[in-house]
Amino acid sequence: MPLYYPTLYVTCVLRGGGLAVNTIINSLTAIKALYAWQAYHGFEVESRFERSELLLTHEIHSLRDFLQIPLIPAQQLATNVRALKQEVRVVGSDSQYLRMSVIADYLKFLAERLHPRTGASSAAIYKMVKAIKENRPKKDTRSKGDRDENHLDDDVLAAITEALEPGSENNPVADYSVQVRNSLMFVILQATGMRRGELLNLRIEDFSFAKQTVKVVRRPDSRFDSRKYQPVAKTLGRTIPLKGDIMDAVSSYIQEHRAKVPKANKHGYLFVTHKAGAYQGQPLSNAGFGKFMSQLAASTKDFDGVHAHALRHHWNYEFSKLMDAQGVSEEKEQQLRSRLLGWSQTSKMPGVYNRRHIKEQAGAAAIEMQEKVLGKNRSKRGEGA
Repeated sequence: MPLYYPTLYVTCVLRGGGLAVNTIINSLTAIKALYAWQAYHGFEVESRFERSELLLTHEIHSLRDFLQIPLIPAQQLATNVRALKQEVRVVGSDSQYLRMSVIADYLKFLAERLHPRTGASSAAIYKMVKAIKENRPKKDTRSKGDRDENHLDDDVLAAITEALEPGSENNPVADYSVQVRNSLMFVILQATGMRRGELLNLRIEDFSFAKQTVKVVRRPDSRFDSRKYQPVAKTLGRTIPLKGDIMDAVSSYIQEHRAKVPKANKHGYLFVTHKAGAYQGQPLSNAGFGKFMSQLAASTKDFDGVHAHALRHHWNYEFSKLMDAQGVSEEKEQQLRSRLLGWSQTSKMPGVYNRRHIKEQAGAAAIEMQEKVLGKNRSKRGEGA
């Protein structure tokens, strides 16, 4: 039998909240670490909470320290003995921060159900949760390799587009229908800035050929999706206009290639597995998409490190330049970017994805300032002569 409260939490809070599969898996890993910690120390959090005993300060410190180490097999938890020369490995600060954040929320969920309700109980639970979050590692705000550098150069992007052209001699796959599918996926990612999960979640009915638009729809736990790990849209749903050429390419793929794949007509997902076998005709999985990107990256050294998210960064960079060229205000630009990428109007993500453009603007401003300073110095030297 599964553990009752972790299962209840995942069902009601995580799955009920429509979170992505990877987010749920990471949360389960954090809760697993919590249960490993209590097993190591020989007590149960549930029993403690039922007795009105919340975690004490030294226990929170112990939990914090325990969450710095990787999870180890259960049989090794039976003893506190460790070899003196044994190398101590630790998880990254980001992983520890995530673990403690999830555990703080889970313990709040648990305490609110098990701790006897009294006038002071809510305040005590709040204090415990606050203490756990205060013990999370400080986030390093210094750059670890700017996220804005995660983009594709125009020359590389043009070379990839040419290589993916159906019938190209440099195409990394041999099957022509798969070439058409891969080229279309790449074009949509490049043209819209979608995430891969949003791309793989597209259904034929999401496209309006009359209005020339595509809808990005959140479909967590869809009963029509046969994939074990269902890709979901992390951002808000939205409608995106598409050029006629892209709509024609979508229509051509559906009618001339997808329609000929066995079992593809049993669901509405646009991109399917073409290869013969058990998964033929089923919606393309994350693993299948990853294989496509790996084949592309391995096809030539110039494409090494190419991945889908780089296209999202590139879209944002090009969007920033377009807004500058059109004289759009910064506030309006942020509203438009958030609308097209499915972020809330208060999201900080536009600033994250706009760093590359801002860096270029700052560099240009720095050069302009230097030219002014040098110009003044030359003028003064001329006057002194």
